[in-house]
Amino acid sequence: MYRTDPVAYSQFDLLRRFLLLSLIAICLASAVSAVLMSRFLTNRLLQRDAEVTRDFVQNVMEIELAKGYTLDHPEAAKGLVEFLKHIATLPDVVRANVYGKDATLLWSSENRLGLGKNYGRNPELAGALAGKLEIESGEVDVQRKAKAEHVNLGKAHMRFVEMYIPMLHAGTGAVIGVVEVYRIPTALSQAMNAGTALTWMISIGIGLFLYVVLFWIVQRADLHIRSQQERLIESETMGAVGEMASAIAHGIRNPLSSVRSSAELWQDTPGAAGAGSARDIVAEVDRIDQWIRELLTYSALRDYRKEAIDPQPLIAACVAGFEKEMKQKRVTLELSLPDGLPRIQANASLLMQVLNNLICNALEAMPADGGAIRIAGERCADQRRVAIAISDTGSGIDPAHIDQLYQPFFTTKAKGLGVGLTLVRRIVRRFGGHVQIESTRGKGTVITLGFLAA
Repeated sequence: MYRTDPVAYSQFDLLRRFLLLSLIAICLASAVSAVLMSRFLTNRLLQRDAEVTRDFVQNVMEIELAKGYTLDHPEAAKGLVEFLKHIATLPDVVRANVYGKDATLLWSSENRLGLGKNYGRNPELAGALAGKLEIESGEVDVQRKAKAEHVNLGKAHMRFVEMYIPMLHAGTGAVIGVVEVYRIPTALSQAMNAGTALTWMISIGIGLFLYVVLFWIVQRADLHIRSQQERLIESETMGAVGEMASAIAHGIRNPLSSVRSSAELWQDTPGAAGAGSARDIVAEVDRIDQWIRELLTYSALRDYRKEAIDPQPLIAACVAGFEKEMKQKRVTLELSLPDGLPRIQANASLLMQVLNNLICNALEAMPADGGAIRIAGERCADQRRVAIAISDTGSGIDPAHIDQLYQPFFTTKAKGLGVGLTLVRRIVRRFGGHVQIESTRGKGTVITLGFLAA
């Protein structure tokens, strides 16, 4: 099992809320923008195509009408039949109709439509008779857009474009009729489909980019907020610990010194009974004094100067202080510190405290029949950090307790105070490092300290 430094989670989970709400908002915004842009693109293409067709028809009509042709009634419109047939043969044109000023059909390329007939309400035709270019787009045989003159227009569900082009008098500019052109623009439809697909792809790409960028920003903010929250909690805890440590140091240290001195005198008196008990008293007094020092160190950790430290001699000095205890507990030590291990950014005094604390914890975790401790150092793959790992073959840590190890006063040891690992993490973090714990119940624990290379 593997754990890193735990982070206190706030009640309001900013990152989780953002993942859901921002995804919904960005997807909705991307979809709406894609629909609007697709419609705008389609309408602009249709409008431009209709304007080109209108200009062509009106220019030719000016020439034809100058010959004396009129559109007063169906018989008079016969003079324009040849011209109108040419319109019907334009690319993609499937039908052409001509309407008079009274909205009656004067001519059509579709023989099934009756000439001289009015096909009822037609808003686009009315607009064209008022002098405006009107465009209507739809699908063949779709009932909601079907008109009476749509008979035999083409295959079902094919896209058609219906243009109503006003025919203007060459002299007065008055509307004398309307040319209705039906087109099934295959190439134009393909262009519109490609434009629509491109619009959707761009909208999705922009939405995804915004989501990733905003996610990164919110993630950084969330981590910063959590870090600030953790520091606030730690500061509040430190205040309480400081007050308690000061009271303990003031009220207990002097009596403890007297008790220890008396026990040492008793122990050194020749032939004194209970010398073993005196040794136990001295050992317990030293343990209490160690607790007091840890409390004072944790609550009043000063801003020690950062310096470049060679970890090898410092580790050797720490190990030398535990040689006697290791021998008594039948614990073997293995050092794996390669030559040329880089210096690290730390403080010698504080790093000694860290290593002493971790070695002491490893010794206390050992079974009665002994075990092994291994201290290894290596340069990390990024070449910017140095890792120092202290591993043991002790009892290991219960998985349920892993995330609580850094909480002040939490301990699984009967005689522990519960500030050791909290102090370790606080010191290592002060110098830009990190702490990782890997433990298996019954097999041992590995604590890895990561430091910045000097």
